[in-house]
Amino acid sequence: MGSLAIEVDHVSKAYRLYPTPRHRALELFTFGSRRYHTDFWALSDVSLRLQSGATLGLVGNNGSGKSTLLQVIAGIVSPTSGRVAVSGRISSLLELGAGFNPEFSGRENVELYGIVIGMSRDETQARMSAIEAFAGIGEFIDRPVKSYSSGMFVRLAFSAAIHVDPEVLLVDEALAVGDVVFQHQCIHRIREMQAAGTTIIFVSHDMGMVRAICSEAILLEAGRVVAHDDAATVANIYHARISGAALAHSVRGPRPEGVDGVAVRFHAGADFEERVRLFRYGTGAARICDVELLDMQGRQVNSVEFDEEVILRVHVEYHQDAPVSILGFSIRDKTGTDIVGTNTHEENVPLPPRRAGDKVVVDFRQRLPLAKGTYSVTTALAYDRSKPDYFDWVDNALVLTILPPESGKIVHGKIGLPVEIAVHVQ
Repeated sequence: MGSLAIEVDHVSKAYRLYPTPRHRALELFTFGSRRYHTDFWALSDVSLRLQSGATLGLVGNNGSGKSTLLQVIAGIVSPTSGRVAVSGRISSLLELGAGFNPEFSGRENVELYGIVIGMSRDETQARMSAIEAFAGIGEFIDRPVKSYSSGMFVRLAFSAAIHVDPEVLLVDEALAVGDVVFQHQCIHRIREMQAAGTTIIFVSHDMGMVRAICSEAILLEAGRVVAHDDAATVANIYHARISGAALAHSVRGPRPEGVDGVAVRFHAGADFEERVRLFRYGTGAARICDVELLDMQGRQVNSVEFDEEVILRVHVEYHQDAPVSILGFSIRDKTGTDIVGTNTHEENVPLPPRRAGDKVVVDFRQRLPLAKGTYSVTTALAYDRSKPDYFDWVDNALVLTILPPESGKIVHGKIGLPVEIAVHVQ
């Protein structure tokens, strides 16, 4: 086992909240004899140990304490209680704009950053050409940072952070700002740093990215660690919790309409919009308003038996006229790999032309002969096959659990397809 790079031991962090600035002054002038503040605990008894060379993902909803924990590890914020120990040079890319002077040029800010983390001017200058090339912002390197777009800023900040040969790299949601090409460039560089033994802590809401680059992950809720496991497992727990379902728990709700001849009616999920807002993109000219998984008795489920027949029901509302549209889905395993999926075009069931204000409900009925485990469902509404745009694309629309076959049969691989075996004894 390697040496410890980061040790966080029972760390808590409280911030004082005052109703108004006046109450802060009153407490100061009374020398603390009267209390006007309330304590907000951003972190509560957080402990973790990270081996050198490991990559840890920090996940959780906004306000869960992820950024505060990174700031404590980076030494920017002191914990209220507990202890933090870090071995090696730290390079951090935290909130956008932190540490860079908007009046200075990009080059001057890079030089200043090097000084702050303990590098000499000569060391920083030796890396400057590589930093410039990676950032790819051209002549803007010599312009004031205040003239940068957010994308240009994160390019330069990330480039500086990774080219100072850190032993520990802390990244807080920075890659979400860059374009797709830059994101791929960053991931490639992160993999090079992993191969070189750099310890990395990575904050992101992109569970696919967490699965791809992290060896382990921690889920924070209200400043507390609620899960610490391999990245894929924690990502699935996160998906399940935001969808209001425990991973191993089967919720069978009231019988919906549309089974056994009962008419199907459109509805929008009460919490669907909030639940998937971090995992969707598209033009918004039409929106997926709810996704349900139903068993053949018409009950809502999130846990099904191996090879059980189910209905994936998708509710769509059109906000603009759509003469053509294609609705599809994909079921992904815990690594983010597409296992099964299809769409209305491939199945030769075209959606009728829709007008603004129209609604449609589409049922995909099929068996799920999948190996036991947790899976996520992605749904998408496309314009047509000739256009790369989407009305709406929703990752992690729901999370489901496949239970193992009751017979005890082992499913080899991801899908258990029927097979006929003939034995010819000679």
